[in-house]
Amino acid sequence: MITVFSDIDGTFHSPGSEIAPINLEAIAALQKQGDHFVFVSGRGCHQIVDLLTKAGQDCDMIFSNGAGYKLVGEAPVYENCLSIADCVKVLEIVEKEDIFYHIHTSEGIFLKPMHHYQTHLQKLRKKFETLGEQGTVVMDFKENYFTNECGHHEDLIGFFKENPEIHILKVELMDADDQIREQLIGKLASTGLYTFSSFFTALEVVHPHSNKGAAIQNYLAKMPSEKTYGIGDAENDFAMLEVVDVPVAVENATAAIKEKCQMVIGPCDSGGVGQFIFDQLILDK
Repeated sequence: MITVFSDIDGTFHSPGSEIAPINLEAIAALQKQGDHFVFVSGRGCHQIVDLLTKAGQDCDMIFSNGAGYKLVGEAPVYENCLSIADCVKVLEIVEKEDIFYHIHTSEGIFLKPMHHYQTHLQKLRKKFETLGEQGTVVMDFKENYFTNECGHHEDLIGFFKENPEIHILKVELMDADDQIREQLIGKLASTGLYTFSSFFTALEVVHPHSNKGAAIQNYLAKMPSEKTYGIGDAENDFAMLEVVDVPVAVENATAAIKEKCQMVIGPCDSGGVGQFIFDQLILDK
């Protein structure tokens, strides 16, 4: 059996864009021949389920960089989550530094009311403009999502204390200043949590055991595979690429990711993942 583990953002799908049809066709083709396709993403479970539902597709998933997993037809399982005490330690630092942050949970994303972050969003928009038209599309998507599809609470810690059934998966930070983000990594080290860059403007703070590599190893203990492939584009994919048999980078991946991989396939936007699967892994063509 073949198992393909794939990142989503920047690998399988670009936020704000339509999924390349060949990528969805490739999932179905792999499953038809008895193999597995597994999303391994920093996105939360609900976000991935929504994406798959709109696409009329389904597959196993490892979400929030290993904070949990969901098998087809089963309820999500949460394993490596942050405690409220963890969140308090992180927020004490990021609020002092005036950083835009949002908290991913089992019930969606929560942040403070948007009026707190208008200046941050303006700076981020200028940063995203360096990516050209695609940067504008991504930023439009993000701002609309934060404004209209997330929960807003002035006292987030108080909200989580009142709702202990909610699993806290990660804290995501966004800042347009590269130097500020680098300094934050050092300051957040005191929390004992794992902080890493997941995008060129973003940092994620997660449980120390919440990483794609450990999550894949746990998945394979339940669902053994003869050969495994991992496809990614950014820093948070390193742990995944280290534990699979064949590490693969999309063309738009960072230079460091490409150096780690055995092969480089087509870019995200043109369906590089799906084309690779059809060219290399589908037996009945």
